[in-house]
Amino acid sequence: MKRRVRLLREENRTVEGRAVHICYKNIRNLYLRVSPAGMVEVSAPQWMTAREIEEFIGRRRAWIDERLRFIFASAAARGMRRYAAGETILLWGARYPLEIRPITRGKAYAAYENGQIYIYALPDADAEERAAAIRSLYRTELAAAIERETPACERIVGKHAAAWRIRAMKTRWGSCNVRTAHITLNLALARYDRRALVYVILHELTHLWVYGHGAAFRACMDRYLPDWRDMRRALNAWAREDGGLA
Repeated sequence: MKRRVRLLREENRTVEGRAVHICYKNIRNLYLRVSPAGMVEVSAPQWMTAREIEEFIGRRRAWIDERLRFIFASAAARGMRRYAAGETILLWGARYPLEIRPITRGKAYAAYENGQIYIYALPDADAEERAAAIRSLYRTELAAAIERETPACERIVGKHAAAWRIRAMKTRWGSCNVRTAHITLNLALARYDRRALVYVILHELTHLWVYGHGAAFRACMDRYLPDWRDMRRALNAWAREDGGLA
């Protein structure tokens, strides 16, 4: 009768700079795989030591690198983002390397730490779950930046927004409801230089004085942010290069 394989315990380790998820099971042999997210996963006999596992991974380093190249090339050929280890993530105008860190329970989340972006996710998390973690990071970062930048912008314009909202938008960087003074900003702004966020905040606040984008609006923007046209062009160019809005 075939013995049923049981998971006995799990642990996460860093081996040669890579995140490794180790599952100890009632098995006789050691198994290694690289998940679609670029995470190294090991199934090991319960009696095997950490040193033996690390030595095994070291011997298979060339194979791991080859698997990662295949995963990235396949995703690129399909025009897809996998949000996998080794990709880069845009945050405030800079690209940061992405690393996947395994967790044993809970919802995937992302964090910026020491010049790198990490996604903490279950080993079987799919690309959409990892993408959602990055969107959540963008939302957190953008909300904090709005809170920092808004007071100075409101003093410049002389208007105060009743509420600030964040939403993924496909055709605009922001919107202003002049009746309620509610302003909504595009989640994607967290991807680009913070100066672009200041420009959009000033732009939307100006609509509390002037409806539309006519001469009066442009005159106000010239006073509030003299180089606003350059900033608008730069923001749209960044988005085109990034394959996003505009």
